[in-house]
Amino acid sequence: MRRRVMAVVCALAVVLAACAGDDVAEDATATVDDERSATTDGGPDEPGDGDSSTEDAAWDWEVVDPSEVGMDAATLEQARSYAFEEVEHTQGVVVIREGRLVAEWYASDADQDSWAASWSVAKSFTSALVGIAIDEGLIESVDEPMTTWYPEWEGSPREDITLRDVLQMASGLDFTESYDPADLESSDIIQLVLASPDQLTYAADRPELEEPGTVFNYSSGDTLLLSGVLEQVTGMSAAEYAEQKLFGPLGIEQVEWWEDAVGTTLTYCCLDTTSRDFARFGQLYLDGGAWQGEQVVPAAWVEVSVEPSPAADYYGFQWWLTGVRDDDLPDDLYSARGHDGQFIYVIPSLDLVVVRNGTYIKHDGEPVADPSLYEFYPSGLVEDRGTLRPSPGWSDAEFLAPIIESIGSSSS
Repeated sequence: MRRRVMAVVCALAVVLAACAGDDVAEDATATVDDERSATTDGGPDEPGDGDSSTEDAAWDWEVVDPSEVGMDAATLEQARSYAFEEVEHTQGVVVIREGRLVAEWYASDADQDSWAASWSVAKSFTSALVGIAIDEGLIESVDEPMTTWYPEWEGSPREDITLRDVLQMASGLDFTESYDPADLESSDIIQLVLASPDQLTYAADRPELEEPGTVFNYSSGDTLLLSGVLEQVTGMSAAEYAEQKLFGPLGIEQVEWWEDAVGTTLTYCCLDTTSRDFARFGQLYLDGGAWQGEQVVPAAWVEVSVEPSPAADYYGFQWWLTGVRDDDLPDDLYSARGHDGQFIYVIPSLDLVVVRNGTYIKHDGEPVADPSLYEFYPSGLVEDRGTLRPSPGWSDAEFLAPIIESIGSSSS
């Protein structure tokens, strides 16, 4: 086993930022104009009166010309040029303004139905599920001690950890997300994805290193603990709960959330859907947790999720407060972020959601990490499988600048 691990671990310097949400093809051929020509009356059907279940299932984005929402198409096109430079390995980009789809570009071998990877974008979905569970009375509050669900922590320094601490990546647990192959033995993330069939047990066994709530330490182990919480309070897996409370209400049908060998949903990563459907989740948050007249995620939870935490003013409840750290971006921009350039950008002041997904070739079997996640969900290392990362020079600001400028430069 060790020989096998050593054979692939050198690749993990590239791969395993899969959980480091701050990481960041060919020219696109599918455009909004292409789609409009294939639809009737300028765009997909919109929901209306009638049977609600039928209407919800049929809903899709209304496709409009950029000028209809105050955007300049020529300026917008510069973002397409940036994203689809060959070295960036972009699979899909979706731009939503005022709740309508204004731009959609794909690599030549992809389209709106292509699977896209989430990597750590899934963390933000997990946060939403926690907020829903609190609203349903299944969890008392974010200040509930984690010993409620991990009683084995009682009598140890870990007994002071709260749910809030975990949501803010400030649990204080000793979890190292090192991607250096030299850290094979000491890197917890390497051990988690390569050598832990029962990943939740591994995460729950980490000792306390810092006082809870005082030090930000980006940890996929923390988010995985939330999988255990959700399973205990709902009586179902986090993926099943998401199907009922998120995917169903949002009309997301093409979706798979990976689990480990013992059936635990990998809430820190690996939620596969389409770029359009990732945009639904971004729009949900932009609209304060409401979707098509239904309050899916509590509005108060959306608000608190994107407030700065005491240990890191650029991080909330599993969301990155990207605008806080980049002077070239709007202050209110927040994002869900995953390895190999998976991004959901939300800019409330501009009524704007932008999704960017990287090249992804999905494993054609069941979404189960058995015997390990890496074997089925690699990064740029296995032919015909996994994701490809953008160039080291990828810049959120450079990509988003023409999209933002297209609003100010519109002549309409």
